[in-house]
Amino acid sequence: MKSHTITPDRRLAIVKDLLLRKPKGEKGQSPVYKTEEYYCYDARKNKKKVMCSHAGWGYTDVTLWDLNFRCQNDVEQYIFNTFYKNDELRLPYYLTSGQRGGLTRKTNRVWGRISDAVYRTARDGSIPGLYKVRVKWGTEFFFFGDSVSEIKILAETMLGPIYPDESFGVSFEGRSVPGDILDKNVASFESHTKNIERIREAARKSLAEAQRMEEQLDYVKTLITQNLEVAMRAN
Repeated sequence: MKSHTITPDRRLAIVKDLLLRKPKGEKGQSPVYKTEEYYCYDARKNKKKVMCSHAGWGYTDVTLWDLNFRCQNDVEQYIFNTFYKNDELRLPYYLTSGQRGGLTRKTNRVWGRISDAVYRTARDGSIPGLYKVRVKWGTEFFFFGDSVSEIKILAETMLGPIYPDESFGVSFEGRSVPGDILDKNVASFESHTKNIERIREAARKSLAEAQRMEEQLDYVKTLITQNLEVAMRAN
């Protein structure tokens, strides 16, 4: 699946901005900040934290989605590779305690400021791309569209008749082009084909077992009838 193009320099600039106490944000957005004081029980003293009126800390959900961080581990790996990794230090395991603390703080700050946008986009996305339709556990398909609501209507209208007892969950999977639909659905098609073959094989075995039991029953019926005839003649 093809992701939206965002240059490495642009990505780095946004991450560095998000690491500031008060990010500047992008053009057209107007983040407003205020500082609140709270008591930190771990440190046993009052501390200050910055609050932002803008849901994306100065960035739109689309921009934050295009950073291509889907979970906290993605952010941590990027922060490590960008700010810590070098020829001598190739794994986080070798960080000093101070460096590990810095990595954790940077990761928490960036993910804490973008995670809501990532979740909102996946849940309510209005971006052209692939959308995942969950029919039931282990059953999902992918469609191309412009929004969650559009694909939700498509699923209920077109899939509803063949899955009458199911409800459909729709989420944004990622930016894409229509040509990616078939490739993305290959795994679902293969999974369904395997399940169909498994059920058919089970049915064949059940039918063979039923036929064997029927032959046994017919044999026993015949044997009992013969036994009855022999017994009646003897008496």
